[in-house]
Amino acid sequence: MDTLLNRFTSVVKGIITGFDRIVFKGMLRPIMFPAGMQNFLKSRNVLNKDFKEYALNYSRAIVLSVEEISKKETGMGITYISSSNERKETLAHNRQKETGIKGGLIGVWSCVESCWTYRSTFNADASYPTLRQDQARCKHLYFYYDDPTYGFMSIRLQTWAPYEIQIAMNGREWLRRSLDSVGCEYILSGNKFLHINDYELAQNLLDSQLTADYETILKGFLPNVFPLISEIIPGLSYYWTLWQSELARDYIFQDVDVVQSLMKDFMHHALITGCGDRILHYFGSPVKANGQLVHPLMH
Repeated sequence: MDTLLNRFTSVVKGIITGFDRIVFKGMLRPIMFPAGMQNFLKSRNVLNKDFKEYALNYSRAIVLSVEEISKKETGMGITYISSSNERKETLAHNRQKETGIKGGLIGVWSCVESCWTYRSTFNADASYPTLRQDQARCKHLYFYYDDPTYGFMSIRLQTWAPYEIQIAMNGREWLRRSLDSVGCEYILSGNKFLHINDYELAQNLLDSQLTADYETILKGFLPNVFPLISEIIPGLSYYWTLWQSELARDYIFQDVDVVQSLMKDFMHHALITGCGDRILHYFGSPVKANGQLVHPLMH
């Protein structure tokens, strides 16, 4: 039983439960380990010792191809960001407000950030250079869209082999676009629904996200963010994993006055029940029965 709904059912006009944040990671598994990358280079007639030059040339080619797409779709090229700490999402929202872009590509930003890749080093046992995993820094491209189907979303592409990709979506943004497509009216504040004309319909649309063909959806974004994919990694395809996800339940009350009258009790309840172990559980830290943290090396 939903105890919150059971207590406040008379003043709650609707509930929706479903995805909020959804982040996928894409990996090219055949080249995600040194031996696999070496075999791939061999198939391309590239020596191990030339890996850096090979990767650098294709990184430049990726950036140039995306530059053309960005100029064609937005009238602007790639915008360089000097600090990886700068919030790209804010830049995208600001640009959308300034330019009045209603849909499609909002912009592309680039930033040099840490990544894992490979380094060619001489292997005395093998008597020739081989690849080893290496932590480095390389250029990443950030694409921000207001997609007609999925709403505001982002894609991050590592331009240096092995070309990891990250696609971030939002279930509530997706719901907004789905409601638009069927003509269901709603009131939205940021990422929060304050009213939906048909809550049963909204819940059905959220439920449909759970069974969506994500492999096809994610693959569909690749031509616009990695236009040279068939040239650079012929015969390879991305393997997708759900890296982060958040399920959220929203209670939509009848009006603001009702919520304001309850806020003092809600805050008091949060303060007395928001103990340390619950907070740690929320942030994904294992906690023992006595409230102590499980040592990171023990799990």
